[in-house]
Amino acid sequence: MTLTSIRAILMALIACLVLTAPPALAQRAPTYAALDPRGDLPNIQRIPLSPRIADLSDKRIYIVQSWDGGRGGFDPIAADLTARLTVRFPGVKVTLKERNVRYSEDDPRLWAEMQAGADAFVYLVAPSSSTTSYAFKWSAKLEKMGLPGTVVFYDTLLSVRDTTNIREGAPVRSTAFAYPISTIPAARRAAQVEEVIENLRRPLTPEETRKDIVPPPVRPKVAVTGDLARVQAYFHDQGWTDGLPVIPPTEAAVAAMLKGTSHKPDELVSDAFMPESLKVTVRHVAINAVMAGCEPKHMPVLLAAVEAAGKWNLNSMLRSTNSFAFMQVVNGPIAKEIGMNGGVNAVGPGNHANATIGRAFRMFIINLGGGQPGLNIMAVIGNNANYSMAFAENEEESPWPSFAEGKGFKKTDSTLTLFSGGWAHSGNFSEGTTLADAALDMARYQIPSGALLIISPKRAEDLHRQGLTREAVKETLWRESTKTVRELRRTGFRDNADLAGKADTDRLPVYAKGSIEVVVAGGDGAPMMQAWSFYRPQTISVDKWR
Repeated sequence: MTLTSIRAILMALIACLVLTAPPALAQRAPTYAALDPRGDLPNIQRIPLSPRIADLSDKRIYIVQSWDGGRGGFDPIAADLTARLTVRFPGVKVTLKERNVRYSEDDPRLWAEMQAGADAFVYLVAPSSSTTSYAFKWSAKLEKMGLPGTVVFYDTLLSVRDTTNIREGAPVRSTAFAYPISTIPAARRAAQVEEVIENLRRPLTPEETRKDIVPPPVRPKVAVTGDLARVQAYFHDQGWTDGLPVIPPTEAAVAAMLKGTSHKPDELVSDAFMPESLKVTVRHVAINAVMAGCEPKHMPVLLAAVEAAGKWNLNSMLRSTNSFAFMQVVNGPIAKEIGMNGGVNAVGPGNHANATIGRAFRMFIINLGGGQPGLNIMAVIGNNANYSMAFAENEEESPWPSFAEGKGFKKTDSTLTLFSGGWAHSGNFSEGTTLADAALDMARYQIPSGALLIISPKRAEDLHRQGLTREAVKETLWRESTKTVRELRRTGFRDNADLAGKADTDRLPVYAKGSIEVVVAGGDGAPMMQAWSFYRPQTISVDKWR
């Protein structure tokens, strides 16, 4: 055997040893013990259904419409129910009622009327996820008040029924119809109408009479242990991410994140974070902050965002079949401290603080609120602003006092403002356009609850030189955002009493006064403006969370 042959055999043996070496001899991939990122589920108090009525003869049945003017699409079913009840039960009295307030608001006047004047009810919903959720929520309340009832909804929203019934603790009876009603064969439709009636009559099951407290399931502190690929796959499969890779929230990483605030890890930040009303502590926020790629110095802003989310009922927006989004604007010294961008490309990608703080809020909705697309997040089209939308106001280049100062804070205060809405925007309105041009587009937004104009520093300076303050700009936008009375009647978003006596061609402001806001952000490349449907700003102190 030659020396060359021996060398070849030795090299082959060495290669085999390397390839077959046990893990202890090879370089190991890091292993992560990733913590469970979810908020705490509450105890569920079961609500027993009210006893059914075997014979509906001479009884008073209320049929409640969630949306007025038949916009929910269930008018044909209401007519079928009325006709069938009248045939089957002599002396039955059917009353068709519309709610006195919006679908997402309590209606104590209607409930009091029903307690006094109804023996049972049928709640008709609409092709809307949030409306469906509220229909089951209010029906659970009516059942608790002693009224037996049932909900009529669309079968595209079965998961909304299920999650709401679980959360409310009442197995409210229901019948799911195909959407639209016109597609249902006559025999099937007739059978379903009978099912609605039988929901008022069929005796209760043992499950429907429970009134115990159901504790939440016990969750392990560590959700998964493994290498990076294992953690990513597990978190993705559980629906705990926004679809992008996350940083594994290990105990050490979370401990480091918690150093960004003086508040205790077990301090409650929210006792009912939407959409599933979960309890959220400082530690929960830190876990999700790690996942989103945040730094410890971001914690005060993140905690303020969770607090801000509780200042307004975001439940309907989160569940809606519309495509709502959220925006965070930071004011005060902390913006510079943590390196937020309010200048060139402020609303776009590229800045670490902006991107991760914006992303964290969506992680909060997913994990701290229990929001899952296709389960209780039902936006038909969706909105890419939900990935990340956070930026600082460009206070240094603005000619006006800051946005936060306009909300009663001092220039030295650090604040976060959470806007909701965000399902439409227009612009840029560059040089040659006017505030009236922006206002015209803002008037076209479908839900006129409020609007926001982001103005670049150069355009703000132009307006300032014309003698306009921030408040004057807001006043101009409100005055110029108009529609004709004919258009306003068609949209249904204005009280008809406001339109009484007006000619069809008269033009009126679309928005309530004070509901249009202005923020200065962007670079100095050109005098741009962008209009957004964001509204209902909730401004929170960041300093309290340091």
